Amino acid sequence: MRLKEEVVKVPLNPKDLRNMDIKELKEKLNQLQMDLLRYRVEARMGTLKNTAVIRNTRKDIARILTVLKEKESKSGGKK
Repeated sequence: MRLKEEVVKVPLNPKDLRNMDIKELKEKLNQLQMDLLRYRVEARMGTLKNTAVIRNTRKDIARILTVLKEKESKSGGKK
């Protein structure tokens, strides 16, 4: 019998996000958006066991977008 791998997501730490550069943040954002799409499909099919992962992924995306806006406003304001 094959056991399905459980997905346990730990929320991203904003302090760690602020230490990442813009390219890394955009890659992480893209990865999380793809994960969110997959979780939503699994939820609709009824195969997603932990539905809280959808909410946590959305919050992680919001954290990354916030840090990206902060970094862009800092770099834009120094011109």
